[in-house]
Amino acid sequence: MDWKSTAVISGAGILATWFFSMPPTHAPTSAVTPAARAPRRDATAAIDIEKEASRLQVRPRPEEHYSEPARNPFRFNERREPTRPTAGVAPAAPPVTIVPLPPPRPTITLDGVAADTVGGQEQRTAILHTDAGIVLAKQGDEVAGYRVTKIAADAVELTKISDGSTLNLALR
Repeated sequence: MDWKSTAVISGAGILATWFFSMPPTHAPTSAVTPAARAPRRDATAAIDIEKEASRLQVRPRPEEHYSEPARNPFRFNERREPTRPTAGVAPAAPPVTIVPLPPPRPTITLDGVAADTVGGQEQRTAILHTDAGIVLAKQGDEVAGYRVTKIAADAVELTKISDGSTLNLALR
């Protein structure tokens, strides 16, 4: 579309909006309404109003006198000591000994095993995921308190340095 047709369409839209948003200039014709009749005054209505007015003049109950509230909502009360039971004293519970938990094992997973041929021999590298991040470890390296003792094609054997326990990790 070129600029001329865009201008014509935009102008027509603005003009149509302007025409339809204007209030109507002629008053709408309405049906002829009958003239309103004057309300009839009944003598009974006047008597009822006087009766209600006299009833309101009589006070059904006497006014209550102002009395000071029992508490001040803007001031704190004195702190009360809690009441202690006077019945027999319960025996004290034996002291609980808290045994410290061993530190959690580091999270180590085997992500993969890479193999390189160096001097005609295959040398494997374990790709381990630890709490510290990704670690590339060869046999004999230390990772998160463990020593890499054996790297197979799909598994790794780790020995804990502090106590000698073994951890076997396999590929998933």
